Amino acid sequence: MPMTAFSGYTLSGGLLKDFGDALAAALQLTPRYLLVPRKRVEEMLQTGKADIVCDLKPEWLDGKNYAWSSAIFTNNLIVASRTDTPPANTLRDLRDARLGTIHGYRYPEIDAEIGVHYTRDDAMSDEVNLAKLVLHRFDYIVTNSLYFDYARYVHPSRQQLNAVSLKINSFNTYCAIRPDGKLTLAQLNRAIDALHRRGAIDQMMARYRTAPK
Repeated sequence: MPMTAFSGYTLSGGLLKDFGDALAAALQLTPRYLLVPRKRVEEMLQTGKADIVCDLKPEWLDGKNYAWSSAIFTNNLIVASRTDTPPANTLRDLRDARLGTIHGYRYPEIDAEIGVHYTRDDAMSDEVNLAKLVLHRFDYIVTNSLYFDYARYVHPSRQQLNAVSLKINSFNTYCAIRPDGKLTLAQLNRAIDALHRRGAIDQMMARYRTAPK
């Protein structure tokens, strides 16, 4: 959370389900969510086993033959820490540090600034990285503000999470489809643009920016 919640192997809640349900309704379709490892997401799209993948950027995928939608979410890539650790002021402050990172993700801004002079400590999710941060496995995690701000409201160790973080960049995420798939880009963009116009996506995101009721 706040992106996904699961009941067993079934997607049961979170921002991505909220968006997927609303998008499907706008397209007059019934959604079916596929649970696969991060490394297999692109394979599912390439082989036609999935019709659409969302909350991605083009540079996060290897294939270049996808059609990309209008922007769906705006988020921030950040470096976060505990309250007992001074927040990083610049990326250079992370030189020679061990960073909590996500397996399969790329961090070109960090690589461009400090090259090989940091150590990745990869985990499969932000939740695992946050647990390691609380346990002092490292002092900094590379995460996103949607996740970390939500964690500061709900995590059992939220008092240890620093409200101050280093913003690396702001970014939009998109949906990708195959050009020869079941959906056309025009259909997809009309549905997404309609959700934006009526404020539905802003309302979804706002639900995860405050403490859950």
